[in-house]
Amino acid sequence: MARLVPKIYPNDLDVNNPIGIGFPLNVGTPNQNFTTTQQIHDNLRNLILTMKGERPMQPDFGSDLYLLLFEPLYQESLAQAARDAIKSAVANWMPFITIQQVIVTPDTENSKVGIEVNYAVQGWPASNSLNLTVKV
Repeated sequence: MARLVPKIYPNDLDVNNPIGIGFPLNVGTPNQNFTTTQQIHDNLRNLILTMKGERPMQPDFGSDLYLLLFEPLYQESLAQAARDAIKSAVANWMPFITIQQVIVTPDTENSKVGIEVNYAVQGWPASNSLNLTVKV
């Protein structure tokens, strides 16, 4: 019976070698990621929170999440539209990530929407969670 063997990334073995830029961006010394897991997490956050058309040379990069800003917070259709926007962006730009669950929690008193994205990376045994708060 075959079993899934976790991938080992050589860049993760050197703790002094940054792999990429972390978010949020800081003035002066930038945030740096030293593991592939951290970089994938930050890249996923960047993809979801980027509006389509925001990047000049890649107008299709991002998600349609910000198109939902003026939708009523109490409708289930808002939650489903947010799920669809996130899943579509990830399928297009990060196909190695499997979205397991997207939980949308509206906070009508503070005009915010909490979004929890549970995901797994192909070839890795562990699942991860990304928590976002979007002001509407």
